[in-house]
Amino acid sequence: MKQVKLTGIERFAEEECPIPKVNEDQVLIKIEICGICGSDVHSYTGHHPFVHPPIVLGHEYSGIIAKKGNNVIDLDIGDRVTSEIVVNCGKCYACTHGRYQICKNGKYLGNVGINGAMADYIVMEADKVYKLPENMTPKQGAMVEPSAVGIHAVRMSNFRIGDIGLVIGAGVIGNLTAQALKIAGARRVIITDIIEARVEKSKELGFKDALNTSKVNLEKWIDENIGRDNLDIIFDCVGTEQSINIAVKNARKSSQIIVIGVPALKVPINLAYIQDRELNLIGSCQYVRDDYIRTIDLISQGVIKTDLLITHVYPFSDYQKAYDVVLSMEEAEKGRMKVMMEF
Repeated sequence: MKQVKLTGIERFAEEECPIPKVNEDQVLIKIEICGICGSDVHSYTGHHPFVHPPIVLGHEYSGIIAKKGNNVIDLDIGDRVTSEIVVNCGKCYACTHGRYQICKNGKYLGNVGINGAMADYIVMEADKVYKLPENMTPKQGAMVEPSAVGIHAVRMSNFRIGDIGLVIGAGVIGNLTAQALKIAGARRVIITDIIEARVEKSKELGFKDALNTSKVNLEKWIDENIGRDNLDIIFDCVGTEQSINIAVKNARKSSQIIVIGVPALKVPINLAYIQDRELNLIGSCQYVRDDYIRTIDLISQGVIKTDLLITHVYPFSDYQKAYDVVLSMEEAEKGRMKVMMEF
């Protein structure tokens, strides 16, 4: 089989290797399609804090089960599936307290310890693999993973029905998080970005309060349109110094900020505001089983809309072109959102 390995900063190498074997609790999955995540880009450019080459990237995918271990009962050869990315130990504090996605000893598909889906086949633990409904396309299956990120962030937050939420960053994760807030019962969702094409995409998805903060003063807009005391919760889907400090600056006193975007580097924060305003700044990482189950159902029902977010699909052989497009600011300004590689 062929796999494409990240061997250094912005350097891929194609490899021929044996098809991996499965143990009794695993399945072998033939990859159909693989999306490129923002964290993949950080890994590719050498800015991810935890991912280091050599590693095969790719964790947003769907595929077909080609082989399964003897202990696997609920999955069959030929099933179209996707999966969570963690292989957890089941013994550490996080695992025994319902937060196995941040396992102390975890390995993560396409990130740490497990080669990912930029390959003809992957092996995954069967208990992290989910059969997709027949009405879901392979592309929609590959969008389960990023969609679950938004669902998890909202579910773990202190959001309540009728709250007003601000989402900073109108990329793929930002738009999916905004959809999760809407589904959860937000009475108003504000979503912001500095790239006009992303703002327009948010409007296309039904978010009237989509703002280009390179043109609009966010602080003034909040004061004039909703009032600072009515902004209940903020989700930072960018993870940069600028975005996190925008969140801290605009947060209502005693409110919550959830950081979803993966910071590429150490980020200075105005801790005086955190302390003085009693802000609750927390991180949201990945998802758990309940998030995945709900996400698959919501995409299958058409409640979470993913198709509009998929803008580029390339043959897997054009993986370098796909990454070049993801890195291109010109393409972003033209409306590039989710880029996928099709096998």
